[in-house]
Amino acid sequence: GIEKSYEAELRGSPGKKFLEKDAIGKIVKEGREVPSEPGNSLVLWLDFELQQHLERAIEDTLSRIGAKKAVGIALDPKTGGVLAMVSIPGFDSNLFSQGISKAQYEEIVSDPLHPFFNRAVSGTYPTGSTIKPLIASAALEEHIIDPDKELLTHGYIEIPNEYDPTIVYRFADNADHGLVDMRDAIAVSSNVYFYTIGGGYEDQQGLGPTRMKEYLLRFGWGAQTGIDLPSEAEGLIPDPAWKKQAKGEGWWDGDTYLFSIGQGNVLATPLQVASSFVAIANGGTLYTPRMVKEIIVKEKSEAIPPQVAREHIINPDNVEVVRDGMRQAVKWGSSVLLNQLPVSSAAKTGTA
Repeated sequence: GIEKSYEAELRGSPGKKFLEKDAIGKIVKEGREVPSEPGNSLVLWLDFELQQHLERAIEDTLSRIGAKKAVGIALDPKTGGVLAMVSIPGFDSNLFSQGISKAQYEEIVSDPLHPFFNRAVSGTYPTGSTIKPLIASAALEEHIIDPDKELLTHGYIEIPNEYDPTIVYRFADNADHGLVDMRDAIAVSSNVYFYTIGGGYEDQQGLGPTRMKEYLLRFGWGAQTGIDLPSEAEGLIPDPAWKKQAKGEGWWDGDTYLFSIGQGNVLATPLQVASSFVAIANGGTLYTPRMVKEIIVKEKSEAIPPQVAREHIINPDNVEVVRDGMRQAVKWGSSVLLNQLPVSSAAKTGTA
């Protein structure tokens, strides 16, 4: 459903006819009539064919891998318009306009997979490595590493306990990637590289949790995007103060390393992740996602202008480094399956 601010405009007003009746209810006089007024109409950003195609593609994938729930979102990077939004399982909204039966309604409500729940805007999930382009952006903006600097990765890093050096914590990678610079690290999704720029390692400074959170907030994580749909979730970007209050525990080095690769307590909505990637795609502008493109008022179209949430999130040169790393991910890295597309694309995988 579109948010309530549009409701009155869409509903219109019913017509009225004034009648005079006697004591037994018989009409003795007909008075004036007030004609009904049709409500306004909405034009959405949704591309119907793209919506259908995305839904079919996701359903085919779910069938192939044996899963039952998924989300797909397509945003216009120049406006923030929602070109397609699929949450599976869903429901046929035509049932309501046609008069849904009690049995049909009960079937939807009692479904354990919750078809009414829009996972795109209301679901919060561990982001995994989709966080890495944003962490890379933060590291470049804070000048803690040159994008061409190579770090030697061995498939893991080991961090001794600061109070008892005989206790050593190992943080694993998905593979031994050898020497990688920032573009390579994004392309192959090197955990060790991002552990290092997130939490620091040996002689390489790290961002730390406060700066990582600051940049994630810049990209729109940890807060509602403001989309014109109800029940939007905020997600969660943890920090030491949150952990102390929520769990009664201190913040450990391990929390920082996990944070830097989108694990631990980090939660985001699929819409937040897609929206932040729009800012990378367009060179640094974060838009408020929008379903409604125009309102038709008495046959006249009133466009809803795109709403910029934040501009110049990071330096354009730094955006270009991150874009290049995501492009390499498709050319030869972790997203190489997308190389089959008939257009050039850039991507970041996230197995969480």
